[in-house]
Parts: sequence; structure tokens; C-alpha cells
Amino acid sequence: MTQLKNVNNHNTDKLRSFIAIETNEKLEGLLTDLIERFQRMGFKANWTNAKNVHLTLFFLGDQKMEKIAQLAYKIGERVSGFPTFHFNIHKMGFFENDSQPKVLWLGIEEDNTLIGLYEEIKKVLKISELEVKDTNFLPHITVGRVKSFPNHWKELINSVTFDQIQVYVNSIGIYSSELTRKGPIYKKLYTIDFEGGVIING
Repeated sequence: MTQLKNVNNHNTDKLRSFIAIETNEKLEGLLTDLIERFQRMGFKANWTNAKNVHLTLFFLGDQKMEKIAQLAYKIGERVSGFPTFHFNIHKMGFFENDSQPKVLWLGIEEDNTLIGLYEEIKKVLKISELEVKDTNFLPHITVGRVKSFPNHWKELINSVTFDQIQVYVNSIGIYSSELTRKGPIYKKLYTIDFEGGVIING
């Protein structure tokens, strides 16, 4: 039985929110190292803050706290008893447009359990009448959104290698995202544990 523990009272204002998986300190270190390497190569970008790094599963848009609370409870019921697992971060990748790099990202090895978790959450979102795009799930972690880049950028990106990192997963989170001039500020609203139910973080 999923337990919903109330810690704080929330107002009814809408919050920009998303569902994501927390990562770990090894990934934070890798991200910091990669950003320094790309900067030395001549890339300029809106870089991801290492402390904010996570694997986004779904962007929820602007939602009222009441709706987010309902989602947390429903997702908690859906994933109760879901097995703990890990995924592997194993390659560097990029999205491009008109032969120009737009986003640098870390690729995740295909994992059926991760895809299964994604699909279970997707079912809840559809039942809750939230718009969900029926596109292939391409799990990745954003390193930076490119503003300018050096010549031979593709060869430089493809030359970047690193030791594979494993991320263990036993919960997911629902986060708010406040956009500021210094970058987004993330706050975890709910932790949805595979075994321990749903906890409101504040």
C-alpha cells in the first residue's frame, strides 16, 4: 500500500515540473570533467550544472500542486514493487540541426527495465489525461545546449571517450523547475520509492 506522507502545505500556483531519476557523484564528476574538456576544445554552451544532473523521463509542464500530488500517488501505486536496477552511461552523443550541433548529451545503454519503468509511468500520465508524445524513448543526459562551436566539431565530439558509469535506481522523483537568469533551479517535490511509497520532500 502506497503511503502519502504530508510534510508541508503547498499553494495552488502552477509549477513547471518534470519526472526524473537521480544519478550519483561519479556522474557529477564525469560531467564536470567533460565540460572542461569541451571548453578547452572551443565549445561554448549553456552547460548543465553538475549538481542538477538527472535523467529526465517526462516533462510535465505547468501543473497545479494538487495535480502533481495526484500523479505522485498514482505513480507510486503503479511502480510499487518495481525491481531495483541499474543503467549504464557509456557514450557521448549530440543532436544537430542544419549540420550544426545543438545539444551535447551522454548516451545510456539500452535497458529493458528502464524502458519498462518509462512505459509504466507513461500509462499513468495518459490515464491522468496529460499529453504524452508517442515517440521512441531515447534516454540521455544533457551536457550542454551549444551556442558556438569549433571547426571539425563532429570529429572532436566523437573523439571523447570515458569509462562507463553505472547508476542504480530504486526510486524516481518529481521536481519543480524555476527558470532564472543564472539557470534553472530544481527542487524535488516527491520521492517515489519502489518499496517505501511516496514521500513529500517539500
